[in-house]
Amino acid sequence: MSATEKRKIRAFIASPNDLAEERRVFRNAIDVLNIGFGDGANVEFVALGWEDTLASTGRRSQGVINQDIDSCDVFILAMHRRWGQDAPDAGIYTSYTEEEFHRALERWKKTGAPEIFVFFKRVDAASEADAGPQLSKVIKFRQHLEETRQILYRYFDSPESFFDEVDTHLRAYAKGDLPKAEDRDDTVVLPIAALQEVERVKKLVLQKTEEAKQAKDAAEVARLKTEEAQLEMAEVAAQLAMEGKVEFAREKFTKLVTETTDIKILSLGSQFFYRTGDLDNMLIVLEKWLSLSGSENQNEETLGALIHLGLLYQIRGELERAEEIYEKSLAISEELDDNEGMANVYGNLGIVYEIKGDLDRAENAYQKSLRIHEALGCNESIANQYGNLGNVYLNRGKLERAEEMYQKSMNIYSAFGNKEGIAMVCDSLGNLYRIRGELKRAKDMSTKALVMNKSLGRKVGIANSYGNIANVYLLQGELETAEAMYKKSLAIDEVIGNKEFISRNYSNLANLYKIRGEHDRAVEMYEKSIVLYRAIGSPKEKHVKELLEKLQGGDTSSENEPKK
Repeated sequence: MSATEKRKIRAFIASPNDLAEERRVFRNAIDVLNIGFGDGANVEFVALGWEDTLASTGRRSQGVINQDIDSCDVFILAMHRRWGQDAPDAGIYTSYTEEEFHRALERWKKTGAPEIFVFFKRVDAASEADAGPQLSKVIKFRQHLEETRQILYRYFDSPESFFDEVDTHLRAYAKGDLPKAEDRDDTVVLPIAALQEVERVKKLVLQKTEEAKQAKDAAEVARLKTEEAQLEMAEVAAQLAMEGKVEFAREKFTKLVTETTDIKILSLGSQFFYRTGDLDNMLIVLEKWLSLSGSENQNEETLGALIHLGLLYQIRGELERAEEIYEKSLAISEELDDNEGMANVYGNLGIVYEIKGDLDRAENAYQKSLRIHEALGCNESIANQYGNLGNVYLNRGKLERAEEMYQKSMNIYSAFGNKEGIAMVCDSLGNLYRIRGELKRAKDMSTKALVMNKSLGRKVGIANSYGNIANVYLLQGELETAEAMYKKSLAIDEVIGNKEFISRNYSNLANLYKIRGEHDRAVEMYEKSIVLYRAIGSPKEKHVKELLEKLQGGDTSSENEPKK
């Protein structure tokens, strides 16, 4: 290949026939890549699929398709509800799609090529709970990929998000920036309080079952037996999630949330979907929860659902809706004279205000939450609000005041052995030390947080720790290590779906590329960051736009601090 000749990257897409729109999106993504990115990277992507065979031969020739698979550089498998067309001539394989995947996989095992990407379009919980023959095979395939851990897979929600996945992964392939399958951390640890509540309810159900037996109430015994079985399944699902068997846990939770009317199980299910980034199914669960508790009723069950709903909108970056839901929650908690509920909602409102950049309102909300928790003697909640106040002071540049708050928070969490809280404060202190220029202390503190977050399976914390450590490496000039850390942070935040944190990682990567003199990559990351910050109404959009304008105006200085 001559110096001026573009490197050709042949990308093949395999999918059943329920993803026709995504197949069109795949080709569109490649066209877009070739127009801009391809010129800059001196590569040309070539789209391959059964459509090419149909166009050249007038029929879907599996033999010709297999030749494309044998010569492609990248193999993309996309699946939704269908397993694929029956393949009577494909030997042990039950569909042509399955045959195509295993042909690529066997070649990869022998030669290391092609690079294989697998994407699953999300399916609603009700459909998965009552999966027919086709969807059942897709579910089992997901579980197989999770168990073997040879091939990374990702979820997408829409043709638009599939476009983003194809774009991101093909760019990464061209640049040699792909993660390894063994780097994946699938552990999902659900809240201890939620698990304890399920255990408490299960004991109560067992007690009521004995009472129903004594009363010879066969119908009530049968109902309680069903409830007991569901509670036991919820415990098993939570254990599977903690062991990293997320697809097996998903199979049980989708069945549970579809069949149950137990709000405790719905609460646990919503937490599972939240922690796995499946916000659509989380919303479905919360809507069912509200239909059972009464969306306009002022009771504890409705309050709990609304607080979860506010969190969902907050993660999605729909801050106005989150604020509206939290205000409604506050009114209910006041009506119920639920002081702890009020304190929790004030804390959540403070986070929304802080994301919006309204630090005065954020501080006021955190102070209200703190005072109520102090009156109630809720020590670990007091620690949480000290940490939140520390963040406000840090954002204002009042480092000594911030450190004072963080230390108060740390003392309480340490006294109660709250590892999640300790990890959060370690990260906050690491961030503070980095701003103060104490880089060794910063790295040590955030590394400690990372180890703890990994042991807890706390994905939000893991992503934050990676980002904080990357910030230190960036300031130390270790750009390759910083880039790897930012990308690990970004990958987790994308799974969770937190737009604010995704934006932050884009901005930090842009700063890194700017320092390295990679103008086009820096512009790309700044633009992505701006789009998301604008979507959530963050004031940080203005700052990132200024950085982009300076870069486009020829300013390549590296005075900008990493954002965290």
